[in-house]
Parts: sequence; structure tokens; C-alpha cells
Amino acid sequence: MSILDDLKLPLRKIILESPLHGLLSEDHALVSFTDHLTGKRLSFSVPYQKEHRIIRVICPKGDKYWKKFTFGSPLRITIRGIHYQGWAEIIDNPEEAQKEWRALIKTKLELVTQLNIPLSEEGEPDMKEILTKTSSLDILRIEVSGK
Repeated sequence: MSILDDLKLPLRKIILESPLHGLLSEDHALVSFTDHLTGKRLSFSVPYQKEHRIIRVICPKGDKYWKKFTFGSPLRITIRGIHYQGWAEIIDNPEEAQKEWRALIKTKLELVTQLNIPLSEEGEPDMKEILTKTSSLDILRIEVSGK
């Protein structure tokens, strides 16, 4: 990671917390929650996919900040300047994870390229390859109230 990347992370958070969020970020949301150990409010800029009241976020598997969502936990997510309250849970059931990855990739086709996933003769991403390439990642599934 370059120094420019290091600078982008705090800057992205500032933008995502500002009224400019809706204008400047089409593909990132701001996830905010309270750390159960320290009581601190944490916020992370994350790429997301929204489908009605379901929002999918990719996060590192086993990361100390995301582990709290293994059994579900409330959070706030800001998308394009709109704040949503939701219930978030890491999808760890393999069958459910397959469904979630399919749904995510269906609307975020750039992931196929980013993860270097080969396509079948029919042009579909190979599910085994998806699960192999994403073995170090989890999907955080957030169900938001309201819209």
C-alpha cells in the first residue's frame, strides 16, 4: 500500500461522513458500529451491494472488527448520504454463502475480474472458483429497516 493509499482511507471516511457523500461515492458505504470491548464507535468505508432491504459487504474473514457480527449485531450504514439502521450477520453457512456470493457477483460483475475468476463456456462465473478465491473473505449481510 502506497502513502497515497494511506491518505485516501481517512479522506474517504471524511467524505463519506459529510453531506458530499451522496455526490462523491456511488460504490462505497460507511459502516458504523460500537466495539463491544472498548465501547468506541468505529466506522469503515466499504464497497457494498444493495438489493431492496438487503445490503452485502465484503469483509476480511476472522478480522477482529468484523468478528462481532458472527452471531449478528446492530449497526448503522450510510449510503449516498442516507443513514440506515440494520442487523448485520456474517454468512458462515457454506450453502448460504454460495447464494450470497452469487447475488453479489450478479450485480457487481467487476468482482469477477478483480478476483480473477474464470468464466464457463456459457459466460457464467464458476462457483467453485468463487469460493476458492474468496476463502479469505466473508460476506456481511445487513438487513436494514425502512426502505
